[in-house]
Amino acid sequence: MTRHLHDKFLLYLNSSLAMENAALERVQRRVQQTILEDARQQLQNHLEETKQHQNRLSQLITKLGRSPTQEKGQLPIAMPPDSLRNVMHPSMTSAEQELMQSVEDTIVESAEVIGYNLLIQMAGKMNDMTDAIPPLRQSLQEEEKMFTWLRANAPAMFAKLWPQIEESLSSSSTSSKIKTTTENVDDIIQTFKCESCNETFNSRQELRQHTIQNHQSK
Repeated sequence: MTRHLHDKFLLYLNSSLAMENAALERVQRRVQQTILEDARQQLQNHLEETKQHQNRLSQLITKLGRSPTQEKGQLPIAMPPDSLRNVMHPSMTSAEQELMQSVEDTIVESAEVIGYNLLIQMAGKMNDMTDAIPPLRQSLQEEEKMFTWLRANAPAMFAKLWPQIEESLSSSSTSSKIKTTTENVDDIIQTFKCESCNETFNSRQELRQHTIQNHQSK
């Protein structure tokens, strides 16, 4: 029974390592792409922490006689259906993308907090795995710190990004209205009425000729 528990625990450790491998790639990308300087600094710090999370998990797995996985897991990202994503994404501004990415950052951190809590609880149930708890708890604390920072700074990030989003949407709306108005003007057929006989004409020139021929001589 104990051997089976160890094997199961190793599977969970390697699963968490696969998630950290994927998280490292994501955080590296976010450091390069974010348009908020304070977020970049926080992500850069967490990038170094993520590397340490990988090292701790790898050391635990190696100590237990297994090989640390090099594979990347699939991070829990909120993804709309294709029908919505195909409409939303092409029109997203950089500010909108940053806002959505910050939401995804929070989801990922929340999942990692839950994952490390599970590992610690499992280790606590196995008498010979108590040595695994301190490094797992250290990683948990760093994930919780990042998660707390994201939640605490979410209003400030929104406040910085929303004016850019609103301005972009207003510009798009104004441009659309101008285009529509221009097209409508082009479509209008202007008519000109003779004040003497109320006959209508399609141009000023036609009205002028009519006036000369029919009314000026009278």
